[in-house]
This record gives sequence, C-alpha cells and structure tokens, in this order.
Amino acid sequence: MKAPAYALGLSGLVPFIALGLAAWVAPVTSLTAVVVIQAQYAAAILAFLGALYWGAALVQPEGQVQRPWLLLGWGVVLPLWAWRMTWASSWVYGMSGLFIGLAVAYAADVMLRKQLPWPSWFLQLRLWLTLGALFGLGLTLVRLYTFKPAG
Repeated sequence: MKAPAYALGLSGLVPFIALGLAAWVAPVTSLTAVVVIQAQYAAAILAFLGALYWGAALVQPEGQVQRPWLLLGWGVVLPLWAWRMTWASSWVYGMSGLFIGLAVAYAADVMLRKQLPWPSWFLQLRLWLTLGALFGLGLTLVRLYTFKPAG
C-alpha cells in the first residue's frame, strides 16, 4: 500500500508545481486562467482531504470512533472552506485561503493522528504532499503579489 500511495500522491503534486511555474512563464493574458485552474485543483484536494476523515471514521467499528462529530465535522469544513475560497473577492485572497487551508489540514492530521486508523507512514507522506502543494501555490501567490499590470 505504501508504494502506490507515495507514487500516486507525489504524482498529484504535478499540477500544483506545473501551474505554479506556469504563473511565471505563461503570457500575462493567461495568468487568470492559470490561477483559476490551480485554485480549482487545490479546492478539489482539500475536499479529498476532508473525505479522508469520513473514511477514517466510517471504517472503525460502531461505537469505537473517538469524537465522531469532530472527525466528520472536520471532513465537512475542509470542502466548505475550499469552495468559499474559489469565490473570494480576489484571487490573492482565495489562493491565500487555499494555502492556509492545506497547511491547517496537515496540522489537524498531526493533532488528530491518535484517533485515526492511518498507517504509521501516512503522516510522512502527508507532510511531503503538503509541502509540495504549498510550494506550488506559493509560486503562484508570489507571482500574484508581484504582478504589476501595464498602464
């Protein structure tokens, strides 16, 4: 299970990093499209991370889930946060919110690890995936913060 999870997880970083680089090399007229595509992908990943909490809670025997409202509730908060960030008042705010959402999702994984039936190697994988995603979003955020339209 570990090898496929690492291979597929790391391949999921390609859109984050490729779009982060594209924000710097694409024509200015394409910047909005790059940002929208990356924001949608980040939102999808946050929703996926929320689903992990539902899966973790549902595979445990009935009555043995510690704090089910917390686990299931957190699984709903992540996609709602992601969805809200896709229609923020500006792309800088939205991308910043998605960046924060991914970082907070990892922090929650660390804090709740004792309640989750995940394998021992999973948090290490989540760390690498989170860092890669934040790097890609960070590239785009720096581009957005430094972009000066002509005129």
